[in-house]
Amino acid sequence: MNFAVVAPQSSHWEDSHRAAAILVKALRRIGHEAWLVTSVYHDGEPAVDPEAVEKSEEGFVELERDVSGVPTIRVLSARSMLPPGAVALRSFSKILAAVDRRRGVDAVVVFSSFWNGPEEAAKWVTIKKMLAQSGEAEKPPALVYVPVYPTGAHGASPVEAVSRSIWSTLNLPQVLRQAAAVVVSCREEAEAIRQFRVPADRVIEGKWWIDPDYPEALAAAGRPPLLEDFELVVSYAGPLTEEKNVRALVKLAERMPQAAVAVVGRGDAAAWLRREAARRRNLVVVEDPSAVASVARGSLLGVDLSLHEPMGIRALEYLYAGTPYAASPTSRAACHITDGVDGARLRNPEDIDGVASLVSTLVKKPELREEMGRHGRRKTENLLATRLAEALVARLR
Repeated sequence: MNFAVVAPQSSHWEDSHRAAAILVKALRRIGHEAWLVTSVYHDGEPAVDPEAVEKSEEGFVELERDVSGVPTIRVLSARSMLPPGAVALRSFSKILAAVDRRRGVDAVVVFSSFWNGPEEAAKWVTIKKMLAQSGEAEKPPALVYVPVYPTGAHGASPVEAVSRSIWSTLNLPQVLRQAAAVVVSCREEAEAIRQFRVPADRVIEGKWWIDPDYPEALAAAGRPPLLEDFELVVSYAGPLTEEKNVRALVKLAERMPQAAVAVVGRGDAAAWLRREAARRRNLVVVEDPSAVASVARGSLLGVDLSLHEPMGIRALEYLYAGTPYAASPTSRAACHITDGVDGARLRNPEDIDGVASLVSTLVKKPELREEMGRHGRRKTENLLATRLAEALVARLR
């Protein structure tokens, strides 16, 4: 089968964006053709010359070697006003038709909510279904939707909250009606989606989001040179933004001078964090995505103090590495953790004392740390994204 996997942009750090590249890898790993179809942006910056895309004959350029790490089709795109920094794909249904003519598309997998990608993909699939019914086309492509739909409060501004409500009322039901499968990552998200009367047999609930390359990265992982002087390491990996509550990571370093707090990521707050790290020996900032596996494996504990995190894939990667994980209730990472078994669900995003207490307990009881690590490995050993790829292929055939 040929898959077009659509996301607003590519990323090394934002789970809801990098998940699309992970799925492309997984589909290709099990023998199918798959491309990431996305904007010109990678982590908020142009990954290709936007002018080259503007001048292209059909509104896109194809890249076998892309910064995303997978074969990518980058399309006409623009910044949108809501939410700030979001991306819209221009003339996207027409571009999908052009990609289909050139490559042949059996299924479109589209990620995320509150942007124009899902509705444009649904529109194109609807047209293809109508043409097939009239005898003007062969079997239409299937639409798979990965909504990454937020549950609970997520800190949106009043204007953004109204915009999301309108999108959920007008566009989301149309997308869900056309979807042959809807992929969600936890029970709470499944319940939120079922409120839109999606048939239960269309909903695929699973946590199969671990990068298929991750086991090899772990096997090759050594201790990062920046952390060689520290016996205890507590780490975070992900975007460095206000939404991810990076200020709390600085507070954590101040609260635990006996441990290194390793922060692996990039984002708008990276320069501020580097300045803070220059004043604190035990705050270490690493901006290389290839360091994630080694930092995760070498940490006593992984943490996520985000004010909002809609997927929480990093938690699964830490557990796979045998490292317990602590997450705030405002991160979906908390849904992947069994409290007290393979990690901890914190009281709130500012629960620095909760993290410090857990670190103290794990240091005093190394056998507990080992037991939690074993539980995490056991939970995640079958959660590679190839399992999701296989489930999608089986569902669509």
